Amino acid sequence: MSAAENKTLVRRLERILIAFFLLATLFLLVVYFAAPTVYTNTLLLAPSPTDRYPLPATLFLVGVLVFIAALIVGVVHHWRWVFWLLLVAFSFMILEIPATVLQLTGVLPNLYPIWYSLCRMGVALIAVVIAVWMFRIYRHHGVWAMGKKPPPLL
Repeated sequence: MSAAENKTLVRRLERILIAFFLLATLFLLVVYFAAPTVYTNTLLLAPSPTDRYPLPATLFLVGVLVFIAALIVGVVHHWRWVFWLLLVAFSFMILEIPATVLQLTGVLPNLYPIWYSLCRMGVALIAVVIAVWMFRIYRHHGVWAMGKKPPPLL
């Protein structure tokens, strides 16, 4: 594959990952403002009728948003550790699918509304598809499609 094709592949991967993170950010914000009880349940906080947006939930949201921003910077700069982190994290999101099915069937307790569980399962499906694509890119073109390193000299 030529350098121009690799560059195109790198740009495509960047755009897909950045779009995924921006949509995740939008989803986090919508859930925070529409159903803040999802955050209070996640953090095992006691819901309060007077405090719709408790400080720990807000700090948690800010922390997640800062982490997503750092990942976007890592994607743009092609940090190797970000590639591997995303590949592993997105691959393990396959476990979200059977867990959600077990929650919806009542085998496991479900702390979240059904719509939220189904959205999480949809996000997991998308992430697994991205992980498979990233793995294929790695196998054929190296990390971030930047070419494979030559084997070490003895």
